[in-house]
Amino acid sequence: MKIKSLIAGLLLSSVAVNASITLSGTSIFSAELNGLSTGVFVASSSATFDTNLFNFSGAVTEGTLFDTGTALNGYTVLGAASINPAGGSSALVSGVTYNLGAGVATGNEIGVLAFASSLTSALASDTYSIFTDGWTVPADGANLSLTGTGAPSFASSVGAGSVTAVPEPSTYATLAGLVALGFVMLRRRG
Repeated sequence: MKIKSLIAGLLLSSVAVNASITLSGTSIFSAELNGLSTGVFVASSSATFDTNLFNFSGAVTEGTLFDTGTALNGYTVLGAASINPAGGSSALVSGVTYNLGAGVATGNEIGVLAFASSLTSALASDTYSIFTDGWTVPADGANLSLTGTGAPSFASSVGAGSVTAVPEPSTYATLAGLVALGFVMLRRRG
């Protein structure tokens, strides 16, 4: 009997349950999205979304993936969606599902980084606009419709930034070689 209880306990303890949330609806409908390609949903690690963390050049580096769960400047990527033209404005439709955990909890604020040309990862010198409107991560297993009360049906961006290029390793090697060559030339002169 003890062996059966032990086996049952081991099997049950190996089952992990992660509740998920789904963001649905048109989260942003704005002329400010015209010409932009991708919206990346990002959850803060607290009850506030600090736009200052993204509101400068270099906050997002080249090659940063927009995959679900990616860490982005201390925040967590929930998912990404395409921005679609809709009349005189453009629309960012949600449709993002995320498993809670790994830094994302109920009550954390959600923001959107809307990129000009990056699709699945940040491209060098790309620009983005920042949108947030008090959206918060709902309770485990709940859905958040961004078209309901408080959704920014005609949102304005609250900041902007640009992607910083990350130099290739060969760039550092070239610079080190130039410094060494300069040092040799100075020694031969003196």
